[in-house]
Amino acid sequence: MVYVLIIMLAGSGASVGSVEFNTKEACQAAAKAIADAGRPFAGASAITVCAAKG
Repeated sequence: MVYVLIIMLAGSGASVGSVEFNTKEACQAAAKAIADAGRPFAGASAITVCAAKG
């Protein structure tokens, strides 16, 4: 199964991008790394979602 990490900016609802992963664990690890980075997008908090594709 393929998992898609969707990255959105808090408050705007705008999607910044998405990345596909082969495992749920890899998707979750990437989401955690973005969360641990703090506020990398011009001071806005990033919201991440891992969703199964297909």
